[in-house]
Amino acid sequence: MTTSFNPTPKQIREARTLASKLGVPFIERKRASLNELFSELHQEKACIVTKQEWRYEDIQGHVFFFHPNMSILRIKHLIKGMPDSFIQSSGMEQGDHILDCTLGMGADAIVSSFVVGEQGRVVGLESEPAIAAIVQHGLKTYDSKRKPVNEAMRRIEVVQADYDSYLRESPDCSYDIVCFDPMFRQTVKESAAMQALKPLANPAPLNKWAVKEALRVARKAVLLKERVVSGEFERLGFQVVKEASNYAWGIIKPREGAW
Repeated sequence: MTTSFNPTPKQIREARTLASKLGVPFIERKRASLNELFSELHQEKACIVTKQEWRYEDIQGHVFFFHPNMSILRIKHLIKGMPDSFIQSSGMEQGDHILDCTLGMGADAIVSSFVVGEQGRVVGLESEPAIAAIVQHGLKTYDSKRKPVNEAMRRIEVVQADYDSYLRESPDCSYDIVCFDPMFRQTVKESAAMQALKPLANPAPLNKWAVKEALRVARKAVLLKERVVSGEFERLGFQVVKEASNYAWGIIKPREGAW
């Protein structure tokens, strides 16, 4: 854990706090390059607090930082009355409570937060501590220059937890919609954001037990985003309802789940 060059006292405090949270040492940057730090400390990755953002970098050149990505355009389209495949597939409405079990970059959570509004609730689970910390900070501080997007980001509750444990401890029917967007085995090569996220993300496939628990927790629907050719929809019992060029949404409604 380190900072950019010439850090402010605020950056140093944030870096020390984050180092403690992640259980890693804080290293003063001084004038050393990242490659020099990697060589000196025999490490291959680092989290860095800069004036603009928190980010992750590794020795292979992967860089991950928060950005709302396509959520800005998706919200713009929704404001204009245009459809969104996730919102249409889920039947999401204002006031709904949403559990995003695989927060990742947070795009679906941001769009969900915009749709459910102030009376709704969006909880995003992220199992990987570095991703959770970077995205949580970004959701609270990033300025998109668009009030509806900023307000949607600020309302999201980030929980650093794996969905197996969280679902097991959640009461019956405690959310309206539960959604999963696990890391694809093969990410879209054109997506720079996903390629940057992949080295940090949890690669574990969704398991049937988690789907069963999600059906217990959800009042309205459980959603899965995957590639149609992956076979995951068939394996886990989801019905494909929306297809795009690179992925599709599948759904199970609690009363339909054969669990």
